[in-house]
Amino acid sequence: MSDHPQLLPTFASVLATVLGGSAIVATRLAVGDGQPDPLAFSVLRYVGASAVMIAIAFATLGRRFRIIGPGLVPIMGLGVLQFALFGWLFTASLRYVPSARGGLIFATMPILTLGMAVLLGRERLTAAKIVGAALACGGVAFALGEGALATGPEVWKGDAMMFGAALAGSTYNVLSGIYLRNMAALGMVAIQLPVGAVVLLAVLVASGDLSGLVALSATEWGAAIYVATLGGAASFYLWIWALERIAPSRVAVTVTFNPVSAALLGAFVLGEPLTWRMLAGLAGIVAGIAIANWPVRQPAPASG
Repeated sequence: MSDHPQLLPTFASVLATVLGGSAIVATRLAVGDGQPDPLAFSVLRYVGASAVMIAIAFATLGRRFRIIGPGLVPIMGLGVLQFALFGWLFTASLRYVPSARGGLIFATMPILTLGMAVLLGRERLTAAKIVGAALACGGVAFALGEGALATGPEVWKGDAMMFGAALAGSTYNVLSGIYLRNMAALGMVAIQLPVGAVVLLAVLVASGDLSGLVALSATEWGAAIYVATLGGAASFYLWIWALERIAPSRVAVTVTFNPVSAALLGAFVLGEPLTWRMLAGLAGIVAGIAIANWPVRQPAPASG
């Protein structure tokens, strides 16, 4: 891949993360008071997103919407990772932490993606990337050092769950590129989303409590519809479409827009605190990720 950023895929991933940030706020709006159950809300999100993506895939790809061969199993496995485990961890974490805090924890994903990509030989580690990683992680630590951001004695559960979601997302970012070489992004998402939704639904059925699927207020239904469409299907497709075209770290770097949009929308919609410490931490994250992914000039070939 060229080391120079490609503007259209980068813009697509930026839009995906902005929509993802708005999904954090919508999810927090729905589950922040303890209702509905995060697992049930995740099922609604991914079932709805699956229906949207399958319809688009059939309408766009027609008979080409199929996959044959040994790649099916790992593609489905990545679907479970991203659209079941990631989805549940992401949603459940927002019962314990406000939107901006969740977005800040999620902002570690570019660093995790970069580290995995380097270990697997898909990225080259440079001094700029090391410095950028340290600066971005420092920004997260500084922002979370604000005691006022802790909303209760169980806030650590939300932090741990959101970090787990970031780890799952990073793994997906790096490994999905292997299969995107031979399959269109739209087809892959249309397969992976239903797989994740089925796994989540199976877990919900096994729990024996299906009331969360129907016992929703008008506001909660509105939030569910939003996170299934713009905050779900559209965001997921734009993200993987970008992964199909540029390196994982170049896509993951744009996730820094996620906490920015989550913090601003969380303050506007939910009245959550937006302090100078959070803003400084966000600035550190953005600067660190930008430095980590700064294009490296290739030396000019020696004249013979």
